[in-house]
Amino acid sequence: MGTQATRGGDPVVERVVEALWRPRGAGTVLLTGLPGIGKSTTIELVAGRLATEGVRTHRVEADGMSRSRPFGLLAGLVGVDVGYPPRPDTADRVVEAAEGLCADGPALLCADDLHLADGDSLAMLGVLAGMTRVLPLSLLLARRPLPLREALTVLAARPDVAVVDLAGLAGPALDALVAARYGAPPGPGLLPLLQVTGGNPFHVRALLDDLQRRGLLAVTDGLLDASALPADPPESVQAAARAHLALLDPPARDLLQVLAVWGRQASPEQLAAVTGTKPAALLGPVQAAVTSGVAAWTADELLAFRHDLYREVLYADLDPPLRRMLHAACAQELRASGAISPQVMQQAAGAEDPADPAVALQVATADLAHAPAQAADLLEEAAARAGSGELADAIAVARTGALAAAGRMAEADRVARQWMARTTDPAVRVELGRLALHQTVSLADIGGALTDIDAMLARDLPASARQALADLRRWVVLLGGREPVGDGVPVARTGAGLLPAAMELFLAGRCVAALELADEAVRAREARGSPAWSDGAGAPVFPAWISLYAEGVEPAARRSLDARRRAQQRGHGWLMPLHLFAAAGIDYVAGRWDDAVAELESGIEAAAVTGTGWLSRPIGLVVAIRSRRGELDAAAAEIDRWKVRGLPEQFGLPLVAFGEILLGEAQGDATDVVAAARRAWSSPLAGGRALWAPHAGPDIARIALLAGDEELLQRVAADTARAPLREMPTLAPAADLVRATAERDPDLAMAAASAFQARGNIVGELGAWEEAAVAAAARRDPERARRCAARCAGLAQVLGAVTHERRLTARLRTHAVRLGATGRRRRPATGWNSLTPTELKVAELVGQGMTSPQIAARLYLSPRTVQTHVSHSLRKLGLRSRVELATTVARVRT
Repeated sequence: MGTQATRGGDPVVERVVEALWRPRGAGTVLLTGLPGIGKSTTIELVAGRLATEGVRTHRVEADGMSRSRPFGLLAGLVGVDVGYPPRPDTADRVVEAAEGLCADGPALLCADDLHLADGDSLAMLGVLAGMTRVLPLSLLLARRPLPLREALTVLAARPDVAVVDLAGLAGPALDALVAARYGAPPGPGLLPLLQVTGGNPFHVRALLDDLQRRGLLAVTDGLLDASALPADPPESVQAAARAHLALLDPPARDLLQVLAVWGRQASPEQLAAVTGTKPAALLGPVQAAVTSGVAAWTADELLAFRHDLYREVLYADLDPPLRRMLHAACAQELRASGAISPQVMQQAAGAEDPADPAVALQVATADLAHAPAQAADLLEEAAARAGSGELADAIAVARTGALAAAGRMAEADRVARQWMARTTDPAVRVELGRLALHQTVSLADIGGALTDIDAMLARDLPASARQALADLRRWVVLLGGREPVGDGVPVARTGAGLLPAAMELFLAGRCVAALELADEAVRAREARGSPAWSDGAGAPVFPAWISLYAEGVEPAARRSLDARRRAQQRGHGWLMPLHLFAAAGIDYVAGRWDDAVAELESGIEAAAVTGTGWLSRPIGLVVAIRSRRGELDAAAAEIDRWKVRGLPEQFGLPLVAFGEILLGEAQGDATDVVAAARRAWSSPLAGGRALWAPHAGPDIARIALLAGDEELLQRVAADTARAPLREMPTLAPAADLVRATAERDPDLAMAAASAFQARGNIVGELGAWEEAAVAAAARRDPERARRCAARCAGLAQVLGAVTHERRLTARLRTHAVRLGATGRRRRPATGWNSLTPTELKVAELVGQGMTSPQIAARLYLSPRTVQTHVSHSLRKLGLRSRVELATTVARVRT
């Protein structure tokens, strides 16, 4: 995040343009400033500046009713009808619409008053900000510092978003504002008056309007001057607005009060319906409101405030009984005209309708199932009116669940813990406690989760709640890897009872049996209609991972795709990073390393939003791939970032430590590496994690052999042979490979290579051909060594595994075997031929005009991963947008 404070005379517009327009800047700028400070003016000037360069602008402003329309702000911004209730594919449709806006050239999306926007639109802004990397797209967003909106705080913290804090105008900027209105810059008589406004554009306009009304402004010799003495400005912009409104006659003010409560643009017919009058009766008040400069006609012939400050002042100054009366009238008109439920409820809430909280609960859990942020906001308002009791408890539970589903985990935890202290219902307290635990577990705070679980178990609980907490405790202990793996026997046939047992079997290497229980856990959750945050919440993620070892690469890939689609359809966005990590693991074993990297990058980026702390698997995999590819500095940087986080290794599998071992080996740190390898080998196996033996055995055995650590080598061979290999067929050839390494047996290594190949385990095959070549060379069979080395080098070049090639060459050289040319060209780093097979497929489909969601469906990827592939292709081809990529595809193919 880059933060810039604007002060008098700074060329704000040019700096915003510089920050906006790639490749020079961030692509997204978030303007922050107090009311009236000039956010809207800055947006207008920036849009005008970019229009001269052929950039088309699309602009929306949030208003008082914006929070009641799910995805309403984004729908207006990109021009798509999202409908109501929101559909599961709303996010994909917004992405497609945004891509369509850029089809004919650069586009600037401007959104003002974001502090008033609906939560689901704010969440989607993060997706659009990521799209600026691959589209000729820029976002210019504006907000007030208060009220705080968590989604905007998260957005502001992103490294690809520049935050610009606006202060008062001065110098050329102030002159430009005056000249834009009167065709002349300020003269010496006007400048002292302007200086006392502090450069606040709203104050400036209010001052100029007042001077003009009094006939004190005149253009002389090309300058705008005033025949008035300097006076102190109002103490606030609200005071300036009140001073302006005080000049209105009562009928016009009454009309504007109705418009303020209505909360958005309105037709005279709508205002007449609210007030119970005929539209013609509003003719005089409407004309007075427009003539005064407080209101104006929109392009759609609706009446709107010229500045939101007028609405806020009128609303705040209304006596509470009158405000409630008008809200009730607005709610009645919205119901009569068929408005959507959240809009009616927002008005009914202002009327303090006692039935409203119950209706809000029903709407939030039904209509807004696919708009969790909107549901959470609606329930927040209902909670303030529900008081205490059964309804208030139900609202608290639903609200916390909606926050969790929306990825607002910290807020979910806070709400759950606050209501736990208020409710008198033990069952509700347990339910909220489990919701809070969902957040704690997601953050990978094992100590905190166990403390909370044990404190809850110490209370007098219903048997069902006690069992659910006991199942969760078993799961947390397993996740943290602090204790030996359990017996794999489920205590109950619920999702929460089955999932820990399944993963215990998986870690013990009994993958086939584990997959049966994991599938049953998913079915049990679905049969019970369990919330996204309970009853083995992570169950949908793990069958694909287990299937990789129990069934093979392609069945696992199909499971992974199906799980990701179901998660998206059901609004379980917090699980998406974990699904992407599982997909990356599958592609890694299958030798699709470029796809794995794209999925890992997408998943880690998504995890920054959801806040998950379970990152050891993706980080370990990133480090392993980079180390095998010779990208050692990047791998070392990943390790350094990981150590700062202080997070646990999930399930007690030391995958980051293992990646660091591969990195150390590639760097030539033999002594330190073998010591680390001994530690990494012993700890998981001592805890019953037999899966670790065939997973890490081949690499640890090689390291032990190269270091001359015969004791470690024999231990790895024995431990791997004892693993239940029949239950993990994808890894089973590892036992023969480790034994071949220990006995320097080329026949056994070649058999392992063939077995790995038959199972689609390309990583295992790569290592097996290396050991076969070295073992053959050691047995003075150089021709066979070269044949096996050629197989190894061919795979390594496809994967980009330069570390394997270099190590193979060095190991064979010690046996006086030298390799000739392998006959295969390495993929170049840039240009069309540098694109990977998946990048080529994505580029071809971009060239056919397909959107990211459409490409994702065609190639069984996530839309976020598609955008990552596009971003990689742009970098390799030296292009700036997917529009240029489509043009390049057409040129290459003709």
